[in-house]
Amino acid sequence: SYDRLPCVRLNLTEGSGPGNGLAAFNARGVDITVQGGAEDGLGKMAFGGKVAILKAPGKNGAYMNGSVGKSFGYGAQHGLFLIQGSADSRACIRFSGADVVFGGEITVPLQDELGSIASRANLKGFAFEYMTNGRAVVLGDPGPWICAGMTGGVIYQRLNPEMGLDKSAIERRIAKGAKVKIELIGPRSKADLNELLGVYRDELTASGQADAAAKIDKLLASVETSFVR
Repeated sequence: SYDRLPCVRLNLTEGSGPGNGLAAFNARGVDITVQGGAEDGLGKMAFGGKVAILKAPGKNGAYMNGSVGKSFGYGAQHGLFLIQGSADSRACIRFSGADVVFGGEITVPLQDELGSIASRANLKGFAFEYMTNGRAVVLGDPGPWICAGMTGGVIYQRLNPEMGLDKSAIERRIAKGAKVKIELIGPRSKADLNELLGVYRDELTASGQADAAAKIDKLLASVETSFVR
């Protein structure tokens, strides 16, 4: 059984960019950390383990990237994913029990009136399509056409009205015909957010990103007003 194998830790640093299918079919006990980014198909059909895709320090000391390619987490059944940057299109299609934090943030006010929302969003379109189970936390713009055919699981979406991401903007991003509703944060949701954001904050701290971790601490102090379910 995979569950009885010794724990394995892989640390890819210095701006690494591993290719397609990293952590596909990942198993419990496999812990992968990348400082840089990852390409398409990360975590496809994962059945456990932990993957953190974090920004890498550049030559001037600024942290950059931390993003993943298309079809992240397709059909992932178990496991934890911490994505500090953005994700290309079709993230979490058929997501069915894993957990993910998308840390990519909005850096300039939304301009939905220009059209082409996906080109500026942190998730580039069709995220959470046919999702059946699992938990996702989105700190930035979830992009257009989200939740098409979604039948289970939960998404915790950060509100950022200062940048234009209010409830109306979220409603504009939900796919036509999607059977989802936007709710306030209750006790169960607060527990989920404290758990997932707490792990994300600890990962940022361990990677030397104290300023980024402090931002998450501020969110943790106000989850009821900072998120919707």
